[in-house]
Amino acid sequence: MTRPPEPPPLIDITALLTGDGDASIDAEIHRACLETGFFVVSGHGLDEEIRVVFAAAHSFFALPQADKERTPRRGRYGYVPHAATAIDRSRSSDDTEYLDLGLHDEVALPTVDGFAAAIRTYQDRAIGVAAALLRVIARSLGTEPDFFAERMADPQCRLRMLHYLAAQPGTQGELPVPNRAHTDYGAITLLATDGVPGLEVEPVGGIWTPVHAPAGTLVVNLGDMLARWSNDRYRSTPHRVVGPVGRDRISIPLFVNPDPETTVECIDSCVDPGRPRRYGPVTAGAFLAARIDGRVEPYVDPDERQVGTVSP
Repeated sequence: MTRPPEPPPLIDITALLTGDGDASIDAEIHRACLETGFFVVSGHGLDEEIRVVFAAAHSFFALPQADKERTPRRGRYGYVPHAATAIDRSRSSDDTEYLDLGLHDEVALPTVDGFAAAIRTYQDRAIGVAAALLRVIARSLGTEPDFFAERMADPQCRLRMLHYLAAQPGTQGELPVPNRAHTDYGAITLLATDGVPGLEVEPVGGIWTPVHAPAGTLVVNLGDMLARWSNDRYRSTPHRVVGPVGRDRISIPLFVNPDPETTVECIDSCVDPGRPRRYGPVTAGAFLAARIDGRVEPYVDPDERQVGTVSP
């Protein structure tokens, strides 16, 4: 019988952000990246920003459906309605509704009081936390601490507000899976949570394991580009959402992606005779577009061995 793996750890990163330094934080993050590609952080300094951005999300999703659908969907940004409640069926998703927002003015922000300020403040502060975590990851991979910072002068970051409607178990006790198993596409993702359970991960060789993330913490997971940079030393782990049972769930991921012209290729320190270079170079913009438009999950093809190939 397969033994359930340990859930992603909860790591207090206060010392990392205050500049006091703590080698144990680096070690904990490194271990989590090797084992599951997921960890949960507290001490991130974003408590008030998370509270405000969740209030903005609740205000938006509480709007009449016709008002929500006035937010356009352009170039992968904007609002996508829940299939069961959509007025414009051409914009329907499956079992969630969500709003995608970039760092600039890709689409007009909803006209909800305080919404724009909440979004922009949270994006700015959360990207700062992501930068600090990426410095740790760079050190752990044996490259210069500013490796990722130098490739994120104008990053392709996207904030998503996700609303899952409450669900009930099926006749056999099975839970619906509104968010299918997938890997994220970029460098890392910071997921703000409201504490409602449902997120699960599937580590390599493991089984689906719940992620325990109290309200106000940030779930951090590695994306496909980071896996390629690390030559699969760190993996991009499949994950999904089940339920939620008995109550709605809102989550707010921030997908942190590098500059579109950045070349993503295996870091030299991650290549050795025992771990030959698995992937050839690809620009971040081209890779991101291929992953968004593709339908293959997870991104790693078990038979991919030749440098220069890129999974869809």
